[in-house]
Amino acid sequence: MLRFAVVIGITFLLGACLPVDEFTQQKNAARQAGAVQAHKMAASPAEVQKFLSNTTAKVWNMHGTQIEYLAADGRTFLWYPGNAKVLPGRWKLQKASYGLEMCFLYGEATYNPITLQRGGNWECDMAAYYLLDRDELVAGDPLRLERITVPFVMPKGSNVSIAQAMSKAGFGKLRAANKALAPQYPTGN
Repeated sequence: MLRFAVVIGITFLLGACLPVDEFTQQKNAARQAGAVQAHKMAASPAEVQKFLSNTTAKVWNMHGTQIEYLAADGRTFLWYPGNAKVLPGRWKLQKASYGLEMCFLYGEATYNPITLQRGGNWECDMAAYYLLDRDELVAGDPLRLERITVPFVMPKGSNVSIAQAMSKAGFGKLRAANKALAPQYPTGN
């Protein structure tokens, strides 16, 4: 609960400090509404499970663009910058003392260059944070990540949308709507 309060507090503080152009106002409003919705949703593991199952999530952060397909059966397929293959793993939700956690497990032979950690152990964080932090969340596996192949090697440091990745891979247009709680581009990209 404390971690969630900190996330909400930072979101509101940043909103007060940023320039007030229309894009910034839309983004701040989306993040504030998304934070409230993420907290409410995370109170119900069944609701989060349903919301995330059979979806492709995209986030852009210090790793670069990461796109991941979350299968309903708990399998996950991560497309990580610089990798020539999709990284298969597992995902699950579990209760913790502070609320619901979103957890991932990748193979022992994997390595996270940012955290300097080897795989083989479950890594968990607040489910509300995971829900709030996704730039895009679309139904299905439009990039066919479950096949364990990448359409192309994701450039390190780039910010690539799911639609842009589909176009570059020759998979056509993205037909699914973005259901992310606080999308990167509130009015589309």
